Amino acid sequence: MPHFVDKGQNFEKYLVSEYFKHGSINKVFYFHHFDLPISYAGYDRVLTKYGVIKSAGPNSKLTESLGILSLVADYKLSLEKIYERYASPGLLVSTNTLHRILHYTRLGLTRRQGTALIITHHNKPNMYLVGKDQSLTNTALGQKGNLSLPMGHSKIGENPRESILRVLQQEVFTNLVMENSFPFHLIPDHPKPLMYINIADIRVSVYHIELDGLPSFSSFKLSNLRFEKLSDISGLKTRPGILEIIQNYKKLSLFPEPSITPEYNSNLNSNLFALAEVHSSG
Repeated sequence: MPHFVDKGQNFEKYLVSEYFKHGSINKVFYFHHFDLPISYAGYDRVLTKYGVIKSAGPNSKLTESLGILSLVADYKLSLEKIYERYASPGLLVSTNTLHRILHYTRLGLTRRQGTALIITHHNKPNMYLVGKDQSLTNTALGQKGNLSLPMGHSKIGENPRESILRVLQQEVFTNLVMENSFPFHLIPDHPKPLMYINIADIRVSVYHIELDGLPSFSSFKLSNLRFEKLSDISGLKTRPGILEIIQNYKKLSLFPEPSITPEYNSNLNSNLFALAEVHSSG
C-alpha cells in the first residue's frame, strides 16, 4: 500500500478507489493482508462521506455463472460435464449455485434483481455506451473484454435512483465520485424502467439515461467505454442479454410508451428453457 503521511483526503480517495476496484470492504482488507490504518467502521464512514452506494453482489460470480450457462446452452451438455470441463482452481461459483440458477431459469422464475443502463447522447441517439467487461477471471470461459452495457446487481426493494446511481458510480463515472463532481442531475427524480429482461435468474430493470455533455468515463469494471451503433455491436462478443436489451429498446422507441412495462426473456433463458423441454420429452 502506498504510504500516506497525513491519512487525509488523498488517503480517503485511495480507499474509495480500492473499494471500486475490489467490490467490497472485506476484499480490500484481504488484498492488503488486513494491514490498513483504518477500521472497518472508519472505512464505511469514508464511503458514506463520498456518497458511495454499496455493492449489491459480486459481478465476477455473475459473469462466471452466465459464461457457464451459455456453454450449457451452446453445447447442449449437462451442467456437470460443462463444469468438469471448464472448472479451475480459481472458479468462484459453485455447482450448487449453478444448479440453483439453472433450476429457477428453466422454471421461468427470478430470485435476484439487476439494473442495466442504456446511455445515449442527445446528439447520438442511435449510439449506445458500451465497455469491455473486465470481471471474468477464468480464461476457460472466455476472454476478458466481452462488450456490455453498464449493469450490475440491485438490492430487492431499493429505490431505483440508488440502483441507477450504483451502476453509474461503478461502471461509468468512477473517477468523478472521488472528485466530488458526480453528475447527479442525470438521474431522473422518479425513474421508470423501459423494460424488464430476465437474464438467468436475474430480473433486470432497464433504464435510459441521456447525456447532455460528454463527461469523462472511468471504471474498473468496464474498460474502453465508448458509444457504438447496434450494427457494430452485433458483430462482437457480448455478455448475455446485451443485444436483446438494445434491440428491444430500438423497437420500443418506434411506438408510444406502453401502459405496462414490457418484460422479455434473454436468448440465454429461451435456449435453456428449450433445452429443458427437449430433455424432459426425451
